[in-house]
Amino acid sequence: MDTQQKKPGFHSIRNRILLFSILVTLVPSCGMGWFWFDLSRKATTEKTEQKLIDSAGIVEREISLWFKERNYDLRVFANSFVILDNLRRYNAEGGILDPSSAAKHQVHLANIAKYLTLIQKQFPLYRRLVLLDRNGKMLATSDSPDPDRALVFSADWQTRIDASRYFTGEVSFIGKEATPLMPVGVSLFSGGKEAHLGFLVMEVELDELLPLLRASLPRAYGAGAGRIVLFTADGRPFLAANPPDIRGRQHIAPPQVGKMLATPRRLQAFVDEEETRLVGLASPFSNLPWNLVIAENADEVFAGLNQARDRIVLITLLLTIAIGGTATIVASQIIIPLQALTDGVMQVGRGDLEVTVPILRDDELGLVSGMFNEMVSRLKENQAKLELMATTDSLTGLANRKQIMADLAAHLEHHRRYGTDFSLLMIDIDYFKRINDSHGHLVGDAVLVQLAQVFQEILRSLDSAGRYGGEEFLIILGRIDNRQALQTAERIRQVVDQHVFVCGDISLHATVSIGVAGILVEE
Repeated sequence: MDTQQKKPGFHSIRNRILLFSILVTLVPSCGMGWFWFDLSRKATTEKTEQKLIDSAGIVEREISLWFKERNYDLRVFANSFVILDNLRRYNAEGGILDPSSAAKHQVHLANIAKYLTLIQKQFPLYRRLVLLDRNGKMLATSDSPDPDRALVFSADWQTRIDASRYFTGEVSFIGKEATPLMPVGVSLFSGGKEAHLGFLVMEVELDELLPLLRASLPRAYGAGAGRIVLFTADGRPFLAANPPDIRGRQHIAPPQVGKMLATPRRLQAFVDEEETRLVGLASPFSNLPWNLVIAENADEVFAGLNQARDRIVLITLLLTIAIGGTATIVASQIIIPLQALTDGVMQVGRGDLEVTVPILRDDELGLVSGMFNEMVSRLKENQAKLELMATTDSLTGLANRKQIMADLAAHLEHHRRYGTDFSLLMIDIDYFKRINDSHGHLVGDAVLVQLAQVFQEILRSLDSAGRYGGEEFLIILGRIDNRQALQTAERIRQVVDQHVFVCGDISLHATVSIGVAGILVEE
């Protein structure tokens, strides 16, 4: 049979599958790649916007809590007996109604100033504590490098004060480092808010808010990735949490803040003063006259998308190669099993039944391969049965003459190579012809069968027994010398002599004659 195949040309099934797969891959890959890029950009934008909104909310909440703590401290200080009692005496003696008599009442204010200085030393967070009268005039202050510096409040600050909560002033800057300060105050009352005594104000350094801002930075891709800047209501920046490499520089111009506040809490793209592309949003505070701008480096935010954009072409190319390779593999998976089946059929045709076609697929080809293997397995079983019939005596179940002689030849070869001893027993049933003549061949066959069973019960697994012909049997005793062979022969003779052979209602005894021969090493 000619098993050679022609080399497939361009119009082969494999090449057609390959071409079709490439065409089917290119169009969907390009379309889906662009769709995925656009969808991912929108998703990243929305995710970044929501993240910045959340970060801005965290900043505002943390700052509000920080100011509530300052309010709590203020109220603790304001409820001090030293402040309320001395201020009440000062007012009762006309300290603020008759300025000419203020000198003799300075002892009350001095007591308050000492108390404020003591508090300021215990709480370095507060740069200065100031006591104001009901008109906002400074009465007493804690020790500080600039005790006479005026507090900065808006023009109508007294009309906007809510007696139930603290009030704040304007942000100002002092020192060479332009440290931002902000006055925070509470009203002082005597007798359950019936008599207004004045105001207690403390100046807090807003640099203390920097840890809160840095902790709220959205993420740290690297230098310059995220930044938070606080602005006053008129657009003046006063505090910024920037990465270490740009500390002390705001980089976000006030005009940009104004544009961002036009659409608060909406992500916008802009460029800072150093031409760095940023994306961020502006968020006004609800309880303070401040605005917050939070931004991230646009290149870092969209780094994944930019890389994905560059990879789309590469991915499309790789997909094309992968799909083309897959198509080739699929085509090969159809051809290879068929070739394996063909080779298997040819081997069976040559009489080789040791062939097995691998079942690599769970489809029609796999089913055919499985059926082929099952067919070959049945052929092998039938052949084994035929071989067994050819080597086994059909009556006794022992080896026939051909097989027992083959076993003898094998023992001789093993003896020749390795020098192992073995012995032979030649057994003949005495007067077997008389049994056949007296009781019939059926009884004679029963005697042969039962004698074979006696052999199987006595012999070891190393031994072989076979029907040599008629009523003659040949037994091969492996790895045994003459003395042991004689003992085995005598045991067989005695068992046969005592055995009652039964066939139907006929019972009889029989004897055997046994010849012993030993094949020894010295021989």
